Amino acid sequence: MRRASNFDLEQWRRVSREHFSRITPRYDEGRKFEGEQRWLEEIKRRAPLEDGEWALDAGSGTGLLSVKFGEQIRGRVLGLEPSPAMLRQARQRQKPDNVFWAQGVSEALPFAGESLRAVFLSQVWHHLQSPQEAAKEFFRCLKNGGGLFIKTYSHDQIRARWDLQVVFPELMPFMLNVYPDKQDFELLLKQVGFRSVTFLSSQRENFIRPSQLLVFLREKVWSMFSFLTPQQAAAGEARLKALAADGDAPAPYPEFEFLVIALK
Repeated sequence: MRRASNFDLEQWRRVSREHFSRITPRYDEGRKFEGEQRWLEEIKRRAPLEDGEWALDAGSGTGLLSVKFGEQIRGRVLGLEPSPAMLRQARQRQKPDNVFWAQGVSEALPFAGESLRAVFLSQVWHHLQSPQEAAKEFFRCLKNGGGLFIKTYSHDQIRARWDLQVVFPELMPFMLNVYPDKQDFELLLKQVGFRSVTFLSSQRENFIRPSQLLVFLREKVWSMFSFLTPQQAAAGEARLKALAADGDAPAPYPEFEFLVIALK
């Protein structure tokens, strides 16, 4: 993956870890845009779980998707999350009996080889400390015929985002540096042994009011806001205030989904 020469990947990972430790009480607010769950339908179709089989939600955060997963599949789901604060909140959720929680990282999974039917990550891949080591661990732990499902953004989807075009243009190159694109996923996942790598893109119409995005900015509910300088944050806030004062008209904010599917 090509990155800008002045981009500090290690700083990004450190800042993102600090961000998730701070943002836990407001984390779910920033996930309300996740409506349709195409990823779940693809898992049920491509790697259906039988009773007793395990699926992994890697980087499960406060457990929103682990619970959705467990409610709709046979088998069991482990939500694996490195942040103690996130795990504490997850453990307060009502959940089905087939959903469990554990603290850990994707680079060292607490599973024996060939013990998982499916692995799922939602907007987590770009936060991994070592994507290469994580990919090796996912491959090791998946059964033959099992699948790795990565929900992320493609570069085309990032370039189409209204907030990055209009409100935070300074973040566009940052996001393109942080997120891998198709060729990066295909190269890495085939290198570690996955037999096929496919991509599914979808878009659902959605809107956001400038006043709502202003709240998200002030509370830093998305990790990208942690990489704005004070001057950039002030400029973005000024743009949002002006839009809110001028009628607060909803801006197009499609719900993009880019799903990477790797089968073993």
